[in-house]
Amino acid sequence: MTKIDEKNQNIENYDKSAVFHSKKFDEIGARVDDINKSFSYINKINPKVIEIGCGNGRDAKEIIKRTNDYLGIDLSKGMLEQAKMNVPEAKFLLADLENYEFSPGVDIVFAFASLLHSDKESIEKIVKSIYDSMNNSGVFFISLKYGDYHKETLDREGFGPRTYYFYNPNEIKNISPSGFNMVYQDIQDFRDQKWFSVILQKMAGL
Repeated sequence: MTKIDEKNQNIENYDKSAVFHSKKFDEIGARVDDINKSFSYINKINPKVIEIGCGNGRDAKEIIKRTNDYLGIDLSKGMLEQAKMNVPEAKFLLADLENYEFSPGVDIVFAFASLLHSDKESIEKIVKSIYDSMNNSGVFFISLKYGDYHKETLDREGFGPRTYYFYNPNEIKNISPSGFNMVYQDIQDFRDQKWFSVILQKMAGL
């Protein structure tokens, strides 16, 4: 299956399952600790924040309590419809990250379990684009399924198969620009799956 086929299959799945996943995400709850940790690295009022793969807006509700400069991006029309209903005061955009041009002056980017559908080549391109758009000391929070780099195609919920890519912190560090310093990393067990989180911070002068 080609990358385009994988992407279209994933989009179709999320469009069909948007209501189901919106309820599931709300039951899990927002990632308040991760949001607070990321904001702690930025010493300014109303930092410019972009959330990639914003889903149903679960985390947007928390993020906009801390800044009035937020944009949520997703590739699924179905999920964005849920987000706009759940958080009508936030700004959302339908966009493909691989082709999206980030505006300059970004302070924080969140990718909560959203890049797990992207292969290494795609993530490298996305991370470079984000790095180029960031202010010095800007931070990029990433959470992904933990493992040696590989992909799996699964249909666990009956809406059709989705393709997932597994990474580890070293893989993310190796494909990131040298000016990104990994200032935080953690590994968690959640629902019989290992996950990891990292925060990359753009070092001044690089």
